[in-house]
Amino acid sequence: MPARALHRLEGALPFLVLLAGWWLLPQLGDVPAYKLPTLADVLLRLEAMIADGSLLHHVGASLWRLVLGFLVGNALAIPLGVAIGLNRHVADLTRPLLTFLQSIAGIAWIPLAVIWFGIGNGAVVFVIANIIFFSTIYNTVVGVESIPPVLYRAVRCHGGRGRQVLTALVLPGALVQIIVGLRASMAFGWRALVGAELIAGTSGIGYLTIDAVQWYQTDTVVMGMLLIGVLWLVMDRLLFEPLERRTVRRWGLIQR
Repeated sequence: MPARALHRLEGALPFLVLLAGWWLLPQLGDVPAYKLPTLADVLLRLEAMIADGSLLHHVGASLWRLVLGFLVGNALAIPLGVAIGLNRHVADLTRPLLTFLQSIAGIAWIPLAVIWFGIGNGAVVFVIANIIFFSTIYNTVVGVESIPPVLYRAVRCHGGRGRQVLTALVLPGALVQIIVGLRASMAFGWRALVGAELIAGTSGIGYLTIDAVQWYQTDTVVMGMLLIGVLWLVMDRLLFEPLERRTVRRWGLIQR
């Protein structure tokens, strides 16, 4: 068996065990459907929501908010993080504040977001952009600070000044840490998205699950939970693993 196929089989094995346990549990004990629906019930619910288009509506709403928050948060965080990291004194001064704000970023801001933006897209996108901003800016500052001072002297000795130092040294030198920060911030943003939609959303996967609770539609709740995990696995495998493979793994900074 090829190594890649074997690796995929090993990765799928825990999921198969989980599905088998889920299928067996109702057979071994009297578990009410409203507490734990069967796999068949969840699949039927999934099929029904795909057929009527409601699932596509909720998934599309969630992904749109995630992309918007990701773009806004990183567009602000990366330039500001580079600017802070270039000045050691400013970086040392702001690091405690960044650490503090990073610790409360995301869903802790939901109450204020609801007050500021009301229920709906504004509050959800703000929460996503908030957690992505603080995750990315922290990693960007660390990445810029990790560049050895001797490299700055080498670039300047070869005539590099201003923008040339930025494009030839700072951005390439901090790129690995920035990429790591992007992957982490997207994961944090995905969790914040679901949490925000549970409280402040009017559509999306998080809203779908919390709305189903009041009607005891446990099959919808479980389907939403599984969908959250599957969508993140797909995004991580299709977007960030190839990016990491072409950069930090290729450069030998992560070994497996």
